[in-house]
Parts: sequence; structure tokens; C-alpha cells
Amino acid sequence: MSAHPVDPIAELYSSHRGWLQGWLRKKVGCLYQAADLVQDTFVKLLALPQLPVLREPRAYLLVTANHLLINQFRRRKLEEETLRTMAILAEDSRAHGPEDITASRQLLRQTVLLLADELDEKPRRAFLMARIDGLSYAEIAIELGVSESSVKQYLAKVLAHCHARLYALNAHD
Repeated sequence: MSAHPVDPIAELYSSHRGWLQGWLRKKVGCLYQAADLVQDTFVKLLALPQLPVLREPRAYLLVTANHLLINQFRRRKLEEETLRTMAILAEDSRAHGPEDITASRQLLRQTVLLLADELDEKPRRAFLMARIDGLSYAEIAIELGVSESSVKQYLAKVLAHCHARLYALNAHD
């Protein structure tokens, strides 16, 4: 019988997944978020052209997971700040000058791009065309190759998503 070659990442995963998830759960306080971070850590390892020789695999996994945590923290902070600023601008009825309008549009574009991985392509594009480019529902429908009714649904979907994100941020404060 021939011996099957052992996949080093599979072996690393089976040997250290539980330990890494426990460590991450203590850090983030959520089992599901910890499980996602474990998966992201191993996906990052899978993306390497070649896995380095690991003398201390747990230390290597900790560094990789920590980098993911830091990136996630930075992104969430940026999203929170952007969404808060967007909410303030939306509530400020006095912001009608050209500079304010330009700043609002740039902020909207940045917000939607930050949320890009959370939104489907057509709703995101419809929102940008309506709010940034100022296109009508009919123009957006032609551009996207959909009905005006679909455009209205896309815009409602994006606004509902942004509202839910703002509500979630306020619930954590």
C-alpha cells in the first residue's frame, strides 16, 4: 500500500483550528466571528504560493490571525465614522452650497464603496447613478437593462441596508 501524501495546510488546520478558534473567541467575544476569522486565516495560508516551514505553527497562525483582526478593526472603524458622518450630513438641512453637495456626494460614494462587498452589483450601481450622478429611474433602468420598478427596488434595498448598518452601529454605542 502506498502512503498518501499529507497536505501541510490540512494537517495544520486539523491540529490547530480548535485552539485558534478558542483564542480568537476570547479576543472577539463571539464564536461565529471567531470561526469566520479562523477560516479567513487558513484561506490566507492557502493563497500563499508555498507554505513556509513552520517551527512554531501556533505563533505563525497567531500573527496571521492578528493581522486579520487589525484589518477588520480598521475597516469597521472607517465604516462607522463614514456612516456617522453620512447620517449627520443627511440630517443637516442647511447643507445646500455647492461645496456641501460635492462633499456629500463624495461621502456617499465612499460609503457605498465601503459597503460594496455587502451589496449586490446592480443595487450598488443604481444607488450611485441616482445619488451621485443624478440620473432618473428611467435612465438608470436603461443603463442597467432592467425595469424602472427594479430600479426602485434596488434603491430601497440599498437604503434599507444602510439604515440597518446605522441602527447596528447605534445599538453598540
